[in-house]
Amino acid sequence: MASAPPTRGDAETHEHLHLASPDAAVDAAVAALRAHGERVTDGRRAVIDVLARTHEHLSADQVVAALESSHPLVHRATVYRTLEVLTELGVVSHLHATSGATHYHLAAAAVGHAHLHAHCRSCGAVIVIPVDALADASARIAEETGFRIAPEQSTIAGVCRDCA
Repeated sequence: MASAPPTRGDAETHEHLHLASPDAAVDAAVAALRAHGERVTDGRRAVIDVLARTHEHLSADQVVAALESSHPLVHRATVYRTLEVLTELGVVSHLHATSGATHYHLAAAAVGHAHLHAHCRSCGAVIVIPVDALADASARIAEETGFRIAPEQSTIAGVCRDCA
């Protein structure tokens, strides 16, 4: 199984944001599904539970692997479809790693812990950045072009401090 990208920057804060209350995160994600009129199946709940109980950013294959022992009846296709639906609803965020893999985690804003991520193109680390870090740029882009970016769904790529 491929490993999730390492987290750098304020790793303790990042881990705390994702693990502060896994049960509350699951409840919030399930409530978001219901609010959008979506069914809450055992497979969807299992995927949400895996994401709620880690601070790592997992690929779909890693979610599948995590479910193999605890939920062996959850099919790989169900995991992929569930991640797609959860991402569309804003319950899950994703980042596209430089390796081409997509990594998922519960959207921090959906569970009350908003923050953004930057991805190091050199070592693959994920760096936590404040949720308002792109506020000025977002406002300028909206003012000049009318386009409104969704920073929480954007991959901010560059080089981390250690690799610079």
